[in-house]
Amino acid sequence: MTTDTPIQIKKAASYTTDTLKKKSLQKTFKQRALENELEGTCVIALAIILASYMGHPLAIKCLTISYRVGENQFDKGYDDYYFVGFWVVAFTFLRAAAMKFLFHPIARLFSIKPFAKRERFAEQAWTFSYYAVFWTAGMTIMYNSPHWFNTSQYWIDYPHILISKHMKSYYLMQLAFWIQQVYTLHIEKRRKDHYAMLMHHIITIVLIVSSYYTNFTRIGNAVLCCMDLADIFLALAKILKYIGLSVTCDITFGLFALSWPITRHVLFSMIIWATTVEPSRYLDMKWEPEKGKFFTPFTQKIYIFLFVSLNVIMVYWFAMIVRVIMRVLQGKNAEDTRSDDEDEEDTKEEKPAKKQQH
Repeated sequence: MTTDTPIQIKKAASYTTDTLKKKSLQKTFKQRALENELEGTCVIALAIILASYMGHPLAIKCLTISYRVGENQFDKGYDDYYFVGFWVVAFTFLRAAAMKFLFHPIARLFSIKPFAKRERFAEQAWTFSYYAVFWTAGMTIMYNSPHWFNTSQYWIDYPHILISKHMKSYYLMQLAFWIQQVYTLHIEKRRKDHYAMLMHHIITIVLIVSSYYTNFTRIGNAVLCCMDLADIFLALAKILKYIGLSVTCDITFGLFALSWPITRHVLFSMIIWATTVEPSRYLDMKWEPEKGKFFTPFTQKIYIFLFVSLNVIMVYWFAMIVRVIMRVLQGKNAEDTRSDDEDEEDTKEEKPAKKQQH
């Protein structure tokens, strides 16, 4: 039988202390972020709006679309990131305000008493609201564009340097949302698929930025529309679950389970296929930045790699969806297997500080 030496005991104690300190700092960061995000982002947004009203050039760039060159024609440039930065702050404020002043009161109307459950109800209600609005906007833009269910239009007449005001606003606000989602991912209750979700967000941001810069907003619009529909049904199913409409929740989850493979695997795979085989038919595949051309065999491989990486993550999630479908077929309610168990947390009493916040 062996015993730990004093040095080993000291090292173990030091390791435990460091781990506890790290967790404590992470918890403190989350608490401070949650306690101050509404007021902090409100002050920043109002300051930018006031500065814009007073004519400050940088504030004006934060609130308006830059690089107008003609009637409903806009170029792209570095000033666009002022607009993106403002909307990162604005989405953080809108999310916090909607959750506190709209969705938490609605949750109380449905007698959702545990704070933790009301919080997740509010999170899903915000998610549903965002995706419903931006999926509709994205589909409207695509419907009124040449690339409506026509993948060849991703490449015909490339580069598509000038874009409409609606397309530019939609694209930059989507970028702002996904940047804001990285922050949100770290302040919400951590889920089992945290790292898969983080990787998904990073790849999405890289694809939005690169496609915008290289003048491939048409294909970016199509990809975003493919991704957003399933999230509408998933968020709605969770909302229905929290308010106790189990049967309607299962039906909505069925629509989610049906829309996911159609949009995120079939239609998205068609986009990957189009990116693989079609460009050489319509493009000279030359790197000419001065002409707005950035698509070469090398950049094509990068896009395919990013698309396939995104698809791999979604296959991992689809395997989880199949597990939920099996639960429903066994007579159980639909549950999101990506979420941690809620029973223990939901039975805890609300903390006084949180009662004051909400």
